[in-house]
Amino acid sequence: REELIARIGGWLDEYTELERLVGDQQKFQFAQVRDQLPALRRPNRARTAAELARAAVGLKSDELIRDICGLLEDNGVKVLTPKVASEGFFGLSVADEDIGPAVGVNTWERISVERGILTAAHELGHLLLHLDAFDATQTQEDKEEENEADVFAGYFLMPDEVFDREFEEARGLPLVSCVFKLKRMFSVSYRTVLYRISTKLPPEERHDI
Repeated sequence: REELIARIGGWLDEYTELERLVGDQQKFQFAQVRDQLPALRRPNRARTAAELARAAVGLKSDELIRDICGLLEDNGVKVLTPKVASEGFFGLSVADEDIGPAVGVNTWERISVERGILTAAHELGHLLLHLDAFDATQTQEDKEEENEADVFAGYFLMPDEVFDREFEEARGLPLVSCVFKLKRMFSVSYRTVLYRISTKLPPEERHDI
């Protein structure tokens, strides 16, 4: 972990210097979402934050994200793609005061592209929802924060309007076929789709999904 943090710190120093030299420092467009967070309460905070984040960068309610890394970089988030041979490490985020905001996405070949897309959105969720929790000396993840970042990512990548429409069209298909249809459309992991499907069901049926 310490070695990876040091490498990313070096990359970000170079990235920031290049931005300065060419005069191309992008504004962090998602910052306005943070200003609205104090008024949001759990359990819907992550979902609402995702909707606000989409609006902050001009995404329509039915618009899909085809290039999340490009979207982040165009809106002031530095994107790094380290290749780390670990099935337990997917990515990380770097706060503003630590020469960020930035997200790192593990591009090791054994990690799927869909997982990388989800990771980028997940780490954006941390940058918006958990800025006060950033501490490079801490190695343990907070399960509640991780779950909240997952919820944020799911709604950021799969807006309600499109998901509801596509889910209705897929009704009647076997569950596995339904999940893979939605997975291909949104380019997300099957677990992300399963979570979103479960939110459409009565609480007593969610455990089965």
